[in-house]
Amino acid sequence: MRTQLTPGLCRYGTPADTAVGPTFVLAPFAGGSAYSVAEWTKPLLAKGQTALALQYPGRGTRAEEPSARRMAELADAAATDVLAHSEGPLVIVGHSLGGQLAHELTLRLEDAGRTIELLVVSAAKPPGLNRMSLAQIVAMDRDAWRKELATNGFAEKDLLTPLDAVIQVLRSDYLLLARHHRSGGVVNAPVLAIGGDSDHWVTKEHLLAWAGLTRGGCTTAVLPGGHFYYRDQIPDFVKWIRTTHADGLAQWSADA
Repeated sequence: MRTQLTPGLCRYGTPADTAVGPTFVLAPFAGGSAYSVAEWTKPLLAKGQTALALQYPGRGTRAEEPSARRMAELADAAATDVLAHSEGPLVIVGHSLGGQLAHELTLRLEDAGRTIELLVVSAAKPPGLNRMSLAQIVAMDRDAWRKELATNGFAEKDLLTPLDAVIQVLRSDYLLLARHHRSGGVVNAPVLAIGGDSDHWVTKEHLLAWAGLTRGGCTTAVLPGGHFYYRDQIPDFVKWIRTTHADGLAQWSADA
């Protein structure tokens, strides 16, 4: 069951006051919305667990709001919402743009004293390695955006309609990524960096580079597929998250 908690936060699963285990926080990709990560929730959540999905401005129920210009804006707002609507440990999962946002969100939540048991960055480059410049993005015309959509696996069901609305949101998200150059910001949480073997945006080397942004160790996994590799293998995607999370808890227990 989906419940809108704030304009920027939806809940799936069990209410926080009766939930068990960690709360999962889900951050969508560029052009996506909270609905885009809903397909993760059923296989990801065990009985009694809860997930919080981020809803970015400029889409879905927030379509009338201006899109964020800086990653810090999104991360600050998300941190405020997550702190207000969750207790206990967290597992944070983000895909593409959502992976970089998940990293920034983890930094803020750790600063606020929350325990992040696992940060999952899916098909995401570390900040500072974004591939496009502001000038390149601004220069893209409608045909260029059509090609971008067609060649990079964006599913029509995940994007806003009509096409011009899709382009407007996607352009804003690409500009957001291009402005995000923060290369520091080391988290304490263990990291799972996972992606597709034929993703021409995010290579295995990009995934390995996340090891430099965590004190908690970095596990890297590469599955068959492109930028949206997980769509055809959600059970394997979820298995990697659950196994890495369990391994991390076991290691923490052994160290303690």
